[in-house]
Amino acid sequence: MAGAVWYSRGMVAVPEIRTLVERAAARRQVLEGLIESVPDDYWERQASGDAWSALDHLRHVATVDAMLVELVEAAQESDEELWAGKTSDEAELEARRVALMDRVREQPVETLLETMRESRAGAVEAVLGMSVETLDREVRVAGVQTAWGEPQAFPLRSYLAVWAEHDGEHEAAIRQAIETPPDVTTLTLAARRARGTR
Repeated sequence: MAGAVWYSRGMVAVPEIRTLVERAAARRQVLEGLIESVPDDYWERQASGDAWSALDHLRHVATVDAMLVELVEAAQESDEELWAGKTSDEAELEARRVALMDRVREQPVETLLETMRESRAGAVEAVLGMSVETLDREVRVAGVQTAWGEPQAFPLRSYLAVWAEHDGEHEAAIRQAIETPPDVTTLTLAARRARGTR
């Protein structure tokens, strides 16, 4: 809404933060539209060269905002060096992402969509509650290095700009996966399951 005042934790969100949240919301709307149009039997499809199925991308999107909330809270509560996922180890960061996905591995798509919405609501609340000074805090991501092999530091505002566009990457990956014909093994397993339910 034009001219609306955004409140969170008793504060008015600064325009820069409000803009990031609005960009993230626009991306999320497009992603949700795609999710709701994917046929149930397409979710296990996987694009060539992608380690994740379409459903894995959905599980990731549904859970990864939890790490953003941690990061924003840490940025406001302490002066310690900030690392995405609270780790400087690349393998440990990936393990954290996978662990979050594993928690929802048994959820059907409809439940994953609700989990995704709840997770995003928490992230938006955390981001809108930030002070403008917090945007200048430096964040490091395990495995991302400078040309000299040192950990690359980003202002939190840059990290949030990537977050605002994050859904777009997974939307594209889901589209590519569902446009990929299933391989023979997948078709055989689906046929066996179908026969078993008759």
